[in-house]
Formats: sequence, C-alpha cells, structure tokens
Amino acid sequence: MREELENIIRDLKEVMSDLDKIEVGSYGYKSAAPRARKALMEASKELRDVRTAIQDVKNSHEEK
Repeated sequence: MREELENIIRDLKEVMSDLDKIEVGSYGYKSAAPRARKALMEASKELRDVRTAIQDVKNSHEEK
C-alpha cells in the first residue's frame, strides 16, 4: 500500500508543471489541461483502490 501511495504522489508531482502552465496561460496550456485532468482522474481511481485495500486489511485484523 505504501508503495502504491508513493507512486501516486510521484505522478501528482509530475503534473505540477502542467498545472503551472494552465494557471499562467503560458505556451502549451491547452495541451497541459487534458494531461492534468487525466492524471488527476487516474490518481483518484488509484486512491480509491488504496482506500479499499486499507479497509480490507483493517477488517481482516478485526476478524482475528
């Protein structure tokens, strides 16, 4: 789980430059917007999976 979360954080850090382009409206901001939205959507899906895994581990501990 930790490794998955670290990968998500790394991917989100990579999107920061695209977000800067979008906010400033600098060259390439139109292509940066879809990349940023896609990365954020993927991160939300991956975070949902991590959350589910955490819940499963918690429940398995309660059953013992």
